[in-house]
Amino acid sequence: MTVQETFAKKTRKPFSKKIENILLYKSARTCCVCRVPKRPVEIHHIDEDPSNNNEENLVVICANCHDEAHTIHKLSKNLTPERLRDTKKKWEDEVSKRASHAMTSQANLNQAVWTYINHQRLPQIMKAHGIKFDETLHSILIATGVTDKIGIPILKKKKESRFLTTIYDRLEYDEAHRLHHMYCEAIDDLIEASNPIELGAIWSKTEIKDLIAPGTICFCMRGFRFQRGDTVENEEDRVIYAKAKNIEIRFSANTRHMFGSSALYDSFVGHRFIAALIIVKNVDTEDGVLVIRATPLAMGAGFVTSAYDTPYAMKTNRLKR
Repeated sequence: MTVQETFAKKTRKPFSKKIENILLYKSARTCCVCRVPKRPVEIHHIDEDPSNNNEENLVVICANCHDEAHTIHKLSKNLTPERLRDTKKKWEDEVSKRASHAMTSQANLNQAVWTYINHQRLPQIMKAHGIKFDETLHSILIATGVTDKIGIPILKKKKESRFLTTIYDRLEYDEAHRLHHMYCEAIDDLIEASNPIELGAIWSKTEIKDLIAPGTICFCMRGFRFQRGDTVENEEDRVIYAKAKNIEIRFSANTRHMFGSSALYDSFVGHRFIAALIIVKNVDTEDGVLVIRATPLAMGAGFVTSAYDTPYAMKTNRLKR
């Protein structure tokens, strides 16, 4: 009796929707063998045992390659279980790397820049992912008393002002730009190391519940609304949210962490298209709306969809710029 005949006698067990969503996300809904975008795909049991629904035994392939996986002849691709596992891993790794790199400011247009950075939270998240600040820049900033050894800015006395002020307003011009440059590089490094979930690719309640949880780092590039709040000592709180298809992202940010007057008075007011890197606090339902509450790690201005070379197909109706 062949292996195929043995497994044919086993009872097929339906795999969970969660496993399906995870596999489709990791593969960007693309066959790992031919890698042809937008071709219809299905989930195949690598060892052909229909009762073995472990994620490691399931692979996303198209119908043509699925037939090849059951065929062994001179002109076939000889998609043995070992080759399928290797092909799956290589494709999922490539998807992850391409997606993460596309989220960085350096991968978008030259005008893309992180103009809000959470200086309090970012060093903690960086440490958890083994990311360090640029050694040369950090040494200079420590020596000049701009940051401590962790990288958190050492705040000097505020200058008198009638306008909103930020951390950078307490520094000399060159110090402010060094600090901002160091943090911008760190954000891009963190993105490439942490492989954030692209929320625009999973904009459905089921997928969001299956793929994100408290502590998950996510990325989203779309239109957000900014609601201005209380101002204390020239620093203003802003509530930020985006809602579509009964799903909402909600977080708040303080202007003290913004860089430049454009960020304060243009990029992050009203209804604006931005890139946001967030860490999830919780996901719950409120009056039928799935709400993702988060802490912002960074927000960027100047990001455009035409330069966003992600392997994922976006589900959200985004305000384009």
